[in-house]
Amino acid sequence: MDIKLKDFQGPLDLLLHLVSKYQVDIYDVPIVEVIEQYLAYIETLHAMKLEVAGEYMLMASQLMLIKSRRLLPKVVEAEPDDQDPELELLSKIEEYSHFKAVSQELGKQHDWRALHYSKPMQELIFEDAILNKDKTVTDLFLAFSKLMTVKQEEFKHNHTVIEREDYRIEDMMHDLEERLDQQKQVTLNSVFRECTDLNQVITLFLATLELIKMQYVRVIQEDNFADIILKKEFK
Repeated sequence: MDIKLKDFQGPLDLLLHLVSKYQVDIYDVPIVEVIEQYLAYIETLHAMKLEVAGEYMLMASQLMLIKSRRLLPKVVEAEPDDQDPELELLSKIEEYSHFKAVSQELGKQHDWRALHYSKPMQELIFEDAILNKDKTVTDLFLAFSKLMTVKQEEFKHNHTVIEREDYRIEDMMHDLEERLDQQKQVTLNSVFRECTDLNQVITLFLATLELIKMQYVRVIQEDNFADIILKKEFK
């Protein structure tokens, strides 16, 4: 089964998405929290054996440097002319935000002008369809990254010996469908609560994505950082 996740347009696009969720000025965001979310996202891609571009890894190393400087005690005050990597990063995110806004505005103008010209007929392919709430799927994956970090720590400190099992996406899709038939809606955290190893967590998440793509499940997040809710979609 081929599962494809929405890609960001580079590491700055991912950082801008994380920063914008705080709904404050870029320079007021809790930068350490943003860095931890970014690193969790990259770690999750690795765990799911998804390809990660080199530019994301380069940014990850820069963020780890910023985080270490933030957490270490300041013994000597920095010289006024020293470059602050944190301010430099926030400046880049702010600049990228402006360019992205201009790009989106130009895209809207292009779409408006396209309405005034005839275009050749295009074939509609179901597999390439984009959900109306595509941003929700992105937030779902970011929420899963945080959940993966918690579960990995839990498994690390769990000394119970568990035999390795092979999990099938189709089986977990069926289990989740049955659960939603009974409960109508569940939180993402509760779905993964009983998972006993990393393979089970990843397979269950892929099953959840497939149900969303099939429009059997609707994803709801009432506020930023609130629990992700999976709800049965009635057609």
